[in-house]
Amino acid sequence: MRSLLAHIAAPVETPDRRRTERRTLRLDVAARSATDEAAVVIRNLSRTGLLIETDAAFSIGETFLLVLPELGAAPARVVRNDGRLFGCEFLTPVPASAISAALLRAPHDGEADDVAEGMPAGDTEGLYARRPSAILLTALTALFTGVVLLFIFALVSLNFAD
Repeated sequence: MRSLLAHIAAPVETPDRRRTERRTLRLDVAARSATDEAAVVIRNLSRTGLLIETDAAFSIGETFLLVLPELGAAPARVVRNDGRLFGCEFLTPVPASAISAALLRAPHDGEADDVAEGMPAGDTEGLYARRPSAILLTALTALFTGVVLLFIFALVSLNFAD
């Protein structure tokens, strides 16, 4: 029998102190704070944090819910800001599947530029109006799931009635 060798190393400390790999993307989603709902653009994303761009007036330390594809609402906290860019951390790490779903939903190979083509710089209202709301998608998914569960419950009830 041959033994296997393994090497477990501590995570390498990077100059920017990130704990997990960030994936660059451009994905329009909804965010809801205690006082407001806003459209945000995710610029990069990892299991522990993200960089968003928005016109919303988030402040450092503010907590909000971010609607991610296939995950739904994920609570995050603002840790830094630079104008319209906000560095945020998730209150609990999101699953890798949520990162994959977000990457799949993001436009690929210049599609994001095609959507914004012909729009004046800084005009994001038209861009957000052309994209379906993530909240609406989440609500429709929940409604569909509820209808399916009611149908299954009705079938089971009919079987027990016989």
